[in-house]
Amino acid sequence: MDFWSRLIGGSRALSKTSRATSPTERLTAFKRSCNALQQIWRSTNTPAAEQSTTHARTYIERLNSILNDESRGPAPHPCVVYAASSQIFVTVTKLALSYYDENVLRSATLFFNTLIDAEVDGVVDNRLFARALVDLVRRADKASDEIEGRLVELLFGIANNIRLQPAILPAWFVPRATLIGQDGESAAPNGTEFAGATRKDEFPLFYLLVEYVHNEGRAGDFARTGLLYLIETASRSKNLEKWLIESDLATLMATGLGALYSQLGGLTFTPTDENVPRIIALSDHANEETALQPALSEAMDAFMSYLLFWQDTIDHCKSAEVNDTLLDHFQVLFLEQLLYPSLLESSDVAGGSTAAVLTYLCRILGSIDQGELVHRILHFLLASSPPPEEQMDMSASRRRSLNVLAALASEAAQPSPSLFNLRDLALLGLHSSNRQTVLATLRLLNVVLQQHHPFARALIHTVPTEPARQRSVGAFNAELEHLLGLGTSLIVEPTLNESYDNYVADATWVLESRLCLPISMDETEEEIPLPLQLQQDDPIIQALLGCVKNFFTNSVIVNLALTGVLMSLASSHLFSLDGWVLVDPTQYDSPAEGSLEEAADISRAYQTPTWPATAAPTLTAALERLVNQARQWQRDLPDFDVLVAARRELLHQRDRPPTPDCSRDPSEPHLPESVGRSRPSYPGSPEPFAPASRGRSPQPISPRLVAPSSRRGESSVRPLESRGSSDSRTAAMEALRQRLATPISTGPPQLPTGESEDTTTETEGADTEQPPVVTLGHVLTNVVILYEFLLELSAVVQARGSLFEEAGYS
Repeated sequence: MDFWSRLIGGSRALSKTSRATSPTERLTAFKRSCNALQQIWRSTNTPAAEQSTTHARTYIERLNSILNDESRGPAPHPCVVYAASSQIFVTVTKLALSYYDENVLRSATLFFNTLIDAEVDGVVDNRLFARALVDLVRRADKASDEIEGRLVELLFGIANNIRLQPAILPAWFVPRATLIGQDGESAAPNGTEFAGATRKDEFPLFYLLVEYVHNEGRAGDFARTGLLYLIETASRSKNLEKWLIESDLATLMATGLGALYSQLGGLTFTPTDENVPRIIALSDHANEETALQPALSEAMDAFMSYLLFWQDTIDHCKSAEVNDTLLDHFQVLFLEQLLYPSLLESSDVAGGSTAAVLTYLCRILGSIDQGELVHRILHFLLASSPPPEEQMDMSASRRRSLNVLAALASEAAQPSPSLFNLRDLALLGLHSSNRQTVLATLRLLNVVLQQHHPFARALIHTVPTEPARQRSVGAFNAELEHLLGLGTSLIVEPTLNESYDNYVADATWVLESRLCLPISMDETEEEIPLPLQLQQDDPIIQALLGCVKNFFTNSVIVNLALTGVLMSLASSHLFSLDGWVLVDPTQYDSPAEGSLEEAADISRAYQTPTWPATAAPTLTAALERLVNQARQWQRDLPDFDVLVAARRELLHQRDRPPTPDCSRDPSEPHLPESVGRSRPSYPGSPEPFAPASRGRSPQPISPRLVAPSSRRGESSVRPLESRGSSDSRTAAMEALRQRLATPISTGPPQLPTGESEDTTTETEGADTEQPPVVTLGHVLTNVVILYEFLLELSAVVQARGSLFEEAGYS
């Protein structure tokens, strides 16, 4: 009792005195508190007693208060120096670990944090300080997220100091080579070592950060950033670089990612009327899963968070060998042993889990933009492996790491993408009877075509010996007029010129952004003349055209994704439009050549060529069949034009005040926003070329929009007028609702004018099944989508003619 009385008395006496203000007074008070803490630790065999816990917390808080006061003044800081020389941090750690009290632990973390921030010699570069802090974090009772966050913040503080001052690394990192001689034995007999071995005793700080790297919240953020700082430091420390290659860093990171991926389940869909876009709500599939965005689980969030950490790690690591080691483990332990087998096991045409794994892969490829990581994923999944790595300049550590990894890969004996790759899976997905699988496949194709351009031709095959040919201005204008005519024959739009100008501005921006993208990862292909013609018999192209053929019976969300893929192809500088959007110039029947004078040459360039019906581009021919089907409905239903125009007007109405739409799927075109939005015209937007007088430069003219017939010209959208009582209006609305819900015959695909019957014999013979039953309202929505797509496609064709020089006077 005398001991506690003296402590209590001393505490009271100090509380009655004024706060120490001079450096000497602060140092005296600091020493007194240090001595009191050491007495508490030495003088009791039961430190968990409540009274000793209270006094220990009081004196640690007093140390924190003194250090806080000292930090506000100029250097020197004698209290911090005394803390280092007296090694009081060891006593603080012992007390914090003995009491199991959150308040003591909280005060201890503050004490260590203050010493770390003080930047005084003898603290963070002290091995005893390192051991005390590691023991505190490793053994402390982490009863709450707040305490856990505070402890991991200490690790982050040390990692940050190591990044800024690599000279302090030896206090925290003691590689095996340094330990040789202390015990007189070498840990690596015969000059070999196991690459990938766990070495917690050599770099405990590193392993503590790895333990928390998967956590969410504050602890996870501190752990991931701290680990990035340590990996970044490897480029300035050969010992650390060697250790990271030979340790199990890459193994831990790859298996951790795989463990999180293995926890992903199937897709879930929660119907919420508030989140369903109007264009989906007005279709026949509004209540089906294809109309909803899949609700990804918390497991998916954790996986994506860790994958983005992988991306940051590759970006921050300046050591090429450490990066290659990480990427090799990523490929073998994650891609080869987990991701690819999951794709292979789900490759069933009927659906199953195919939609889920394709959605996950789409999310992966849509979220990461780290070039090396993306290339490893797509090179492997598309079975286009990068050239073998040169081992001439490899370090011994890197060679051993590769050998161990090769042994692991041979033991697993996983199937190879050379037999079934991502392209095969995409083809199966497009032919699936499950709408969700088709939708997931289209979205995946769009992500690759839009965000990972170098791999586009691995998915969509081209004819490398057939580069695009420049067409004359007359041919270009004729084909553009034909495309615009298809669109304007569907809907009468008073603001057509404004809408089309907006589409041209959008197309110009997209095409200009594509020009700065890399062509291919294979340097030998850089000299290939681009763009290249699509391989018309490519099964994926045929599958996409098959989806176009069923456009009016497709779900609305599938059509939005489908048109997104087609627009990504059309706007790519890798692919020519010849043969699928525009007629192959070799098929033109040009007028007979006349005079060779300059004026005659210019006149000839603007002459409109003809071409045989067999030369019709595949996509344009399919679109023309759809337009002919719509024209058939125009003939059968006298008010079809009015219904289509009213549906389009309804789709373009704002559901809520204008806000940036961040939730739109990247595969969906700007359907509700491209028309009617207010924005300045895009300067210099390319337009079809017009003939010019001799001696003058050619001047662009506005596109000639095909005017609709007089019968259709009378159709327009008017506000509903009052028809008497509210009951009559309600009855009329109900009658319209019932009519829109009435099934409509889609019939066989219609032929474009002049097309030979022989070209469709095979197609008609294959269509033995009855087309799906759809309602009039569903058809109206898809007609609007078709109209907008035709305008968007025409705008891309027009912009390409100028930017890619696909129309000229030669």
